[in-house]
Amino acid sequence: MIEPSGAAEGTSGEFLWAAASDIGRLREDNQDAFAAEPEAGLFLVVDGMGGHRGGAIAAGTVAQDLPPVVELGLDRLRTRNGRSIRRLLRKAILDQNHHVRREGDSESGCIGMGATLVLALFSGDRVYTANVGDSRIYRLRNGRLRQFSEDHSVVSELLGAGQITPDEAANHVDQGVVTQYMGMPEAVEPHVRSAALKPGDRFLLCTDGLTDLVSDEAIAEILAANSEPQAVCRALVEAANRAGGTDNVTVVVVVRTGNGRP
Repeated sequence: MIEPSGAAEGTSGEFLWAAASDIGRLREDNQDAFAAEPEAGLFLVVDGMGGHRGGAIAAGTVAQDLPPVVELGLDRLRTRNGRSIRRLLRKAILDQNHHVRREGDSESGCIGMGATLVLALFSGDRVYTANVGDSRIYRLRNGRLRQFSEDHSVVSELLGAGQITPDEAANHVDQGVVTQYMGMPEAVEPHVRSAALKPGDRFLLCTDGLTDLVSDEAIAEILAANSEPQAVCRALVEAANRAGGTDNVTVVVVVRTGNGRP
């Protein structure tokens, strides 16, 4: 299931999930996209960049083309273990980066288009995550919110080097400038990791249209306060729009039920 906008939800095995995408209050179009393949345990969110047409094409390309590549790769694995799955995700993302780059070069007016990516793959009792750019994935467990992705951005690098403070980062001139993205000329370096799952775990995949406007504390409260994934998605989108809605916002929420209930 691939969507450029709107909402979706469903139940699959030991998971409940939902997604929502909104244009926001200031943008003229929605360049975000999401894909959900619940039977494969695969979910991803993409944020297009590079002009109105280019951003939408880049996001749509990744959302449409990457899931089947990952699914086919999983089917072909001789041994499905942590190492082989992480290697598969890394290779699929590297190949997709080249594909987006070629698409941009071949489309009139789309040279330089790109997209951020955040992906979650649920397999057995583990979750595998990958990201390129500043879209994020969080896990809420026992009321504690933890960021699983790694921001690939100028501000994040400055923070990591101790050159700016968190307060300075919030209004930095380079806010939103990414250092890694799908479609870049160089080979991307996706952040790939895995972790054990527990019943009740809640995962949020989202674009920076949410995280630039809504604090981690507020996100944790919303995730904890709502039992149904679709209600969480609606509340997160509403929070971003109340805070100004300066960008498209897309969210995917996945709940590990374990016993059929969140």
